[in-house]
This record gives sequence, structure tokens and C-alpha cells, in this order.
Amino acid sequence: MAKIQFTTPEGASGEVELTAERMSIGRADDNSIAIGDASISSHHAEIAIEGDAWVLTDIGSTNGTKVRGERVERIEMTSGGKFTLGSVECVFIGDESSYSSAPGASFTSTAGGYNSRPYDRGFRTGFGEKQKSKGDGSGALMGLGILALLACAASVFFIMQMGA
Repeated sequence: MAKIQFTTPEGASGEVELTAERMSIGRADDNSIAIGDASISSHHAEIAIEGDAWVLTDIGSTNGTKVRGERVERIEMTSGGKFTLGSVECVFIGDESSYSSAPGASFTSTAGGYNSRPYDRGFRTGFGEKQKSKGDGSGALMGLGILALLACAASVFFIMQMGA
């Protein structure tokens, strides 16, 4: 199975198997492949099988996708090929059909735009910290309710003490 190995500037590394025909890559939690590095855009790129090849398409990221230091919009990947997402160094490891390429092979840059075929989010894998869901504010409201009840109880207590 094809995979991407990556290393962040801080030294964190990981490996992601490409388990679907189309997967999104970015910092946001709703991507198929989430890499928690500030240099990667929330929705940075998309990787997909096109014919017999894996193709990575930059989808308008801020810090870009680069091969040998040059920014590219779209690359056809070969096994052992290196690329950079923002500041994160990546290596594509092809599946058995891609191993016919020599190690250290490069990418072929092709022109083209973003192809918006949907991907299967059921195969989602992610790296980095998951964002905690924000509460709906009911905890603060409950705290105010308890505080109000305590204030009423204290008032009743003091009124009863005065009357006695």
C-alpha cells in the first residue's frame, strides 16, 4: 500500500497509508490526513489516484507545495520522491506497482487545476492534536443557576433568623 512519510521542522514524524483513492491533506481536523503543523494550510492539498499514478494537487495553500525548492501546483509521484508541504518534509513510498521506479526518483510536474471529486471520509486518519469541541455554554448557565439557588436559600435562612 502506498504511503507518505513526513517530518515536521520540530522533528515530529509520522507515516500515513493512502487508504482511499482520494484523500485531503491539511492542518484542519476534517481532512483525511491531518498534520498538525502551523506551516500547513487548513486545507493544503489533495492526493488521488489518476490512472496508474498517484497525483498530489496543491489546493491554494498559503505556504505552498515544493519539489526541490520550487513551488508546484500538481505533481505526479514516484516511489522515493521528496516534496515539501509548507515546512514539512515528505517522502512518497509507492505501492508494489510503483516500486519499479528507482529510489530517490523525482516528480513530474504537470499543469492543471483542482479536481473536486469527493473523497471517502470513512478512511480518515490523522496526526497531531485533535481540536476539542467547544461547549455550548450550558456549564456557565448551570453555575449561575446554582449560585442563584444558594443566594435564595441564604436569604430565606437570614429572614428566618431575624424573625425568631
